[in-house]
Amino acid sequence: MFQGTPHLFSYAEGSLYMVLITAVLTILLSLVLVFTYDKTTPAAGRSYSFIQSLLLMSTVAAMIMQSIGDSLALSFGIFGALAIIRFRSNVSDLRDISFIFATMAIGIACGVHSFFIAIVGTFTFSLLVFLLKLSPFDPKHNIKGNLRIESSDSDQSLANVEKILQKYGQHINLSRYRMNLNVEQNEINEYEYSFTIRNVKLGNLLKEELALLEGIKITRILFEDHVYTTNNY
Repeated sequence: MFQGTPHLFSYAEGSLYMVLITAVLTILLSLVLVFTYDKTTPAAGRSYSFIQSLLLMSTVAAMIMQSIGDSLALSFGIFGALAIIRFRSNVSDLRDISFIFATMAIGIACGVHSFFIAIVGTFTFSLLVFLLKLSPFDPKHNIKGNLRIESSDSDQSLANVEKILQKYGQHINLSRYRMNLNVEQNEINEYEYSFTIRNVKLGNLLKEELALLEGIKITRILFEDHVYTTNNY
């Protein structure tokens, strides 16, 4: 009657031991992923519901893969049922999508009992994330800046402004130029620069040096750290 059914306390596929081992390893590897996300993501851009979903999605994926097993008919049935669910959550940061794929990969690898691949893959992914955090590719080293000024002495004033911008930032670009003619018998022009800055704390020094320039009126200085924070001076 029970021929072909794995023993409850054996290490065969579908046994209690194997199900528990799969669940525990999935949760532990997901915690490593959550730790990596927590330590490499700014607090302002951190979503605790997203962190919970990293744990939950991997567990669900592992359960689905264990339920499917080698049954092709069951796999079509389960994924057909999942296709009914529509996900309408917008992911604002593409980096978060990589974590979603990582947690699903953990669940799938553990679900098919490829534990070695799951362990090596998780720690490789986490190590790569930490290395990128320390590299020049991290968003905090490439904060977008925007400067808007008004000036009547275009040539010399712009040369002085660009010299200061190059001192504190990089990738300087004159992105906007508006001419206002005959404003109180003076030709006042408006210029807008876009650039990147390595440290947002340099913004105060940048503002102080620009304020010392004659013939320059600062109308806006803005620094934006991707989608996380916006600081205005």
